[in-house]
Amino acid sequence: MNSLPARLPIGSADGVVFDVVAWGPANADVDLSVACMFEHEMGGAPVAGGLLALDQALGGHLTRLRADGFFPGQAMDTLLISQPPQGMAPRAVLVIGLGDPGTLDGERLRQATRVAMHEAIRHGARTMAFAPSVLDGGHSDNAQLNMQEVMLEGMLGALRAELALAAAGLAPRPLLEQCTFDVGAPRLANAAQAFAAAFETLFEAD
Repeated sequence: MNSLPARLPIGSADGVVFDVVAWGPANADVDLSVACMFEHEMGGAPVAGGLLALDQALGGHLTRLRADGFFPGQAMDTLLISQPPQGMAPRAVLVIGLGDPGTLDGERLRQATRVAMHEAIRHGARTMAFAPSVLDGGHSDNAQLNMQEVMLEGMLGALRAELALAAAGLAPRPLLEQCTFDVGAPRLANAAQAFAAAFETLFEAD
């Protein structure tokens, strides 16, 4: 019997629990699993990691759609897979374009997480997972991106915008209860600590 992957807490805000789990977008057991994809991999490297596993689970259609120009991966392009193949854990998959890997910055990553949160809420998801997929695209120099903080800023900002819309009577209240960040197993503990510290910093700044 397979055990459930370790789930490490980040914090809770506005009725949503944020945490970190060592899984990839193809096996995230959530209503909406979100991955990101560049226009091309950094330095011509092949797709790797969780993004490769997602492409394989989709029968190679993800990279094929990009190669054929149907989903070029330009910044904030979106591709919703509403009927994943049987056997995949997520009930739906959203892929968000990150554009040129050579020009990736924190603001683009923040925008991607805002898109992910908005789309998860519009999809009616109660659970979502987000994989930035930057390492999978060969972008390994990420120290200056401040990834944990910008991703949380994007998620929380979009969540609060959706709650404000609901409070104004212009949309139903979001159903979302849990938001998980995907990380590789070797980075799980360090990522959880970094996310929790970023979460605390953001709330101290409020």
